[in-house]
Amino acid sequence: MSAPACTIAVIVPVHNAARYLPDCLESIAAQQFDDFCCILVDDGSQDESPVLCDNMAAGDARFTVIHQPQRGVSAARTAGLCRALEIGAGWIAFCDADDLYHPAFLSTLYKAVQETGLPLACCRYDTFADAVPAEAAPSAAVKRLDRPAHLDALLHDHAVDYGLWNKLYAAALLTPAMLDNDLAYNEDLLANWQAFCAAPGCAFCDYAGYHYRQHADSASRRGLPPQSLDDQRRAAALIRGSVPPQWPALQQSANAFYYEKLVYLASMILRRADIMPYRVQLGELRIGITAGLNDRQLGRNPQLPFAIKASAWATVHAPKLWRWVCRNFLKDRQ
Repeated sequence: MSAPACTIAVIVPVHNAARYLPDCLESIAAQQFDDFCCILVDDGSQDESPVLCDNMAAGDARFTVIHQPQRGVSAARTAGLCRALEIGAGWIAFCDADDLYHPAFLSTLYKAVQETGLPLACCRYDTFADAVPAEAAPSAAVKRLDRPAHLDALLHDHAVDYGLWNKLYAAALLTPAMLDNDLAYNEDLLANWQAFCAAPGCAFCDYAGYHYRQHADSASRRGLPPQSLDDQRRAAALIRGSVPPQWPALQQSANAFYYEKLVYLASMILRRADIMPYRVQLGELRIGITAGLNDRQLGRNPQLPFAIKASAWATVHAPKLWRWVCRNFLKDRQ
């Protein structure tokens, strides 16, 4: 079934999401912005998700479905983007199949890009497990983040965040290669970095327009596959190596982000009961942290938070004590 032309195409990658998908689709269908279409990409689901997608498309002409063999979330988003570009959508938004939109998500971000003339807008998000957070009315004020401030915010401001899902993009800003970038982890961060580099700025709406569901199967709650460590480090290295040369302050920011990522990933390993499956990654991270400890671009970077500097020092000079701290005080994702 082909999708109708629309102003905004919402792309939802779906894989075995039947438990949460109806709520997600209901939140999209209830948007106060009328001129949208929703492209559901069923990525080889083995549960009831394909039927739920087909039923939604049969009952609401704004929804259409792509069924494909399982290829991963990046490939699913890419398939959705290709369909959106084929039908001439002017703007692109994303939603994960277990999350929810605020009713004014699309209308608020679209209003922001129209008012500012920028090809990119984002809003804050909140998290929930069971009850959906109370939905406050969006603020009428829109903050402009002109380049390179929007790139710095992408790296360091958790309100902007790495995710694709709390943002609205001009369709011309995204390419299939950006989304399907050969990373399984932090793929959204790298895609956003490339999109943000192509944009003159970002409009920021200071309200929680996206509701991020946390549950046992959430990406943020899963274990720690060694590939995730490799991918996150690779994404940070690619960002550090691709800062436009006319922004030296942004280079410092990217250097700090890279070093902070090394320290963070080492702590992720050290907080686990068994670190042997990660011995190669931990060794590589320690080498990088040690080499950068006295480097003004890395460990002595003035933009690096003191807590990260202290953690880096402890990783190198007090490894047993630091592992005890990580095991006893850094409880998440153990």
